[in-house]
Amino acid sequence: MGWVLFTLVLFWAMPRIDFRVNSSHVVVEWMGIAVRKVSISDINRISKRLKGKPEIWRNTLRANHRMLVIYRKSNARPLLITPSNRYVFRNKLENAIDRMDA
Repeated sequence: MGWVLFTLVLFWAMPRIDFRVNSSHVVVEWMGIAVRKVSISDINRISKRLKGKPEIWRNTLRANHRMLVIYRKSNARPLLITPSNRYVFRNKLENAIDRMDA
């Protein structure tokens, strides 16, 4: 009974994870509450391909065509996220990185 309840809660909570880019951070939110922040100045590169063991933040079960991997300068584990439109999110993130560098 406990596993069934855990599975139901997991399936209920997973789609409520959202990702956004603000002026200084990439924010992972769950129901509007920030649960993870990564500084834009700490981002080394953004990729569709995964190398190594990432920190996973998924909001879908089928993440193949939504996956973005954020590699950091601090050599911390990469961050795997699944925004609804990865190319739009990647452009927003690259623009924010360019603004930080300028």
